[in-house]
Amino acid sequence: MPIVTINRISEHENRFRKIRLEVNGKLFAKINNSEKQKLELPYGKHYIQAKIDWCTSNILEVELVEDIDVKLTKGKRSTLYRTTFGYKKYLLLQLEVN
Repeated sequence: MPIVTINRISEHENRFRKIRLEVNGKLFAKINNSEKQKLELPYGKHYIQAKIDWCTSNILEVELVEDIDVKLTKGKRSTLYRTTFGYKKYLLLQLEVN
């Protein structure tokens, strides 16, 4: 089965908090600050999203045929904006190119 490696970048704001990782709408794992989490998923299409409180990331759609790496970071705007109007972009999931 392919392995999806989630690399959570170190951040100051949420350093003591875990971020929930959902795959296909179901809780799959929790990840700490600066942690790498390996998720073993079956082949096929999956939807990955990160959540913390009411704030979420983009939904990353992946078609798994081999191992992939994903980077988890904060969104680009200010914390105030991201926790109010931009709560769906508080976190950002990006495929990493090897």
